[in-house]
Amino acid sequence: MTQKVPRLRRFVSIPSPATMPLFRLTASALASALTLATAFTAAAPALAAPSAGRFAMVHHLPVDGVAEIIAATPDGRTLVYTSADAGALGLVDISDPARPAHLPRVDVRLGGVGEPTSVAISPDGRYAVVAMRMDDDVANARRGFLRIYDVRNPKEVTHVKDITVGVGPDSLALAGSGKTLRAIVAIEDEETDAKGDATLDGKRPGRIDVVGLQDLYGATSSGLQSIDLVEALKALPGAIYPQDPQAEFVSISPDGRTAAVTLQENNAVALVDLRHPRQARLLRMLSAGTVERKGNADLQRDKEITFKDSFSGRREPDAVTWVSNEVFALANEGDGKKGQDGSLPGGRGFTLMNTRGEVVYETGERTEQHAVQFGHYPDSRSAAKGVEIEGVASARFGGLPHLLVGSERGAFLAVYEVSDPKQPRFVQLLPTGMSPEGITTITRRADGQQLAVTANEGDGSINLYRFHAQGAPVAEPQIAARDADMPWGALSGLTTDGSHLYAVPDNAFGQSRIWRLNMAETTQGRVVIDQVIPLTDNDQPLKVDPEGIARVADGFWIASEGATVDGNELIKVNAAGAVQQRVKLPASVQAKFASAKTSTGYEGVTASADGQTLYMAVQRGYDLGKPQAAILKLHLPTMTWTSALYPLERHSKDAKTYWMGLSEIQLTDDGRLLLLERDKGGGEGRAINAEVKRVYSVNAADVVEGAVLKKTLVKDLRKDHNWLHEKAEGMVLFKGDLWVVNDNDGAGWTRLLNAGKP
Repeated sequence: MTQKVPRLRRFVSIPSPATMPLFRLTASALASALTLATAFTAAAPALAAPSAGRFAMVHHLPVDGVAEIIAATPDGRTLVYTSADAGALGLVDISDPARPAHLPRVDVRLGGVGEPTSVAISPDGRYAVVAMRMDDDVANARRGFLRIYDVRNPKEVTHVKDITVGVGPDSLALAGSGKTLRAIVAIEDEETDAKGDATLDGKRPGRIDVVGLQDLYGATSSGLQSIDLVEALKALPGAIYPQDPQAEFVSISPDGRTAAVTLQENNAVALVDLRHPRQARLLRMLSAGTVERKGNADLQRDKEITFKDSFSGRREPDAVTWVSNEVFALANEGDGKKGQDGSLPGGRGFTLMNTRGEVVYETGERTEQHAVQFGHYPDSRSAAKGVEIEGVASARFGGLPHLLVGSERGAFLAVYEVSDPKQPRFVQLLPTGMSPEGITTITRRADGQQLAVTANEGDGSINLYRFHAQGAPVAEPQIAARDADMPWGALSGLTTDGSHLYAVPDNAFGQSRIWRLNMAETTQGRVVIDQVIPLTDNDQPLKVDPEGIARVADGFWIASEGATVDGNELIKVNAAGAVQQRVKLPASVQAKFASAKTSTGYEGVTASADGQTLYMAVQRGYDLGKPQAAILKLHLPTMTWTSALYPLERHSKDAKTYWMGLSEIQLTDDGRLLLLERDKGGGEGRAINAEVKRVYSVNAADVVEGAVLKKTLVKDLRKDHNWLHEKAEGMVLFKGDLWVVNDNDGAGWTRLLNAGKP
């Protein structure tokens, strides 16, 4: 059998009669599952089970547009972020971080042209300096601008002046203060030809611009100083595109004496000496070098996760931040192509490097291992750049230096304590909105609150986290696997045996499976996945699209969604995951659909207490043009099918784009069917468009042939719990409370919410 098993990874334990006494295990099924579970070798050392951290999320805020680079006023009461698609600065009042409030946006375009790429706030909180890219491209070398705004009254921001800089400014940072204030600007000039190559071989090289801002405080400006990078790159061994420097990101050392500027496509870092108050100079050019991963990476996009591959990766850092005056951290995102030597772009982690170019610490596989353990590893990016670490920021929290590391593809913020840069200590992994781009920290508020903030480009949102020196309070538990050898994600259905929860993923994974969630430590802020059951059919891996699961006395019923009507299927498995029965939709039910090609199907299944009757939620109804879903009932002893229609809500902005559907169904002891109804807002549909994330109830007795059911609102997750995730997918009654979980599509934030009594 083992020769026929595909690359399914690390099924490390299965239920036994001792752990699930109500289930009947056949010898053949148990032997099959045990063989599968032991067919794999460990690919990574185990990481410790998660513990409560010191940062806790205090708010997830949707914004109108996107949120990219973000900064805060020194008093920590106002956030300012760039929104390139709107050509605007967004402002948020965070006087109370738990109740942030949007302030009027500022259109920063010049004559309707341009996009803000970065923003920084002066140390006195008086000015916001915005880098503007002016729609330059391969044929148009339009120079960029710095736009200066007075933000002392964030409700009435006023424009002060503009300063012309080089083509395509990307990042900027401010050095000095008052009459010594300067802006250090990464002039990327990322021109792209018809083939998508971001270089013109030196025809328009990027540079670093140092811009005097002293005149804002009554002194004479030092003007614009441009630092050439070509000759230094040509002299750097191994530099990529040495004639075409592309400066990416800027960070100023804590003592203000040095700027570190990444040249991402060139795989280099430039250090700029800022000690002279009016004349900067290039101190040295450093190679970012390569990361070597030996047998501990996943390079296969195959819906399975195993760290067994090897590669050499050019770091190609995006963001940079200083953790001391001698050591800086690089976010090794990667941005190029596979090299002629076989090297790949991106290091899939972060690096601590000193000012001599020596590696102080390399995260190696550890960052991605943590992503796996917390359900944030994007297998869809395994063949590309993995988790793509794009952002880094540093600050002192509770008196200790911390490093915050942001993953664009994994949608997380990894927190490290870096008192010893040679041995950073992993603190916790914080989920963010989709594609965190910018990170900022707030540590000097008058009320003593210390905060971390991410701006999330993918779903248009901002996350705020508060630091708690004595340990963060538990609001919602975080799910994590027992160790990094148990990958998980895309939770699409929940059920329970009264002691544990059981979850299935959709087809984001190759072989279908069931995970067991240990709920014993929810008050400690964690839920641990401690068992995994591979699903098999005739000793072969089962590969379906599970969207619902219902526990019964001798196993589980799985509801698998079909690509078309005839693909919907109920699958009975025993405790070891072996298929016992498969039930397709009968012709009489298939005939109800307006089209046999309709791509709507099962989203949940629930069973009566005696296991004799199943109820299934069909995502949308028989005719997609009507605002209805369908509820099916199957009486197993007689194989009698019954169907009823369920009325769906309609989105207020765009009912077609943000269409409604059902995601889950649960039967209560008092004879109600609870239905999880959601729109397509949130996630890729932008957080601000999330309107309907609700739980309704209908009477199970009303499910009779042809009935149109009457529903009653039970929970409004968007209104009462600020639920902004698109895919509210799983729901279960556990010890009297209603628990809801979202499908994270295989990577990203999995929110497990106790919504209270139904």
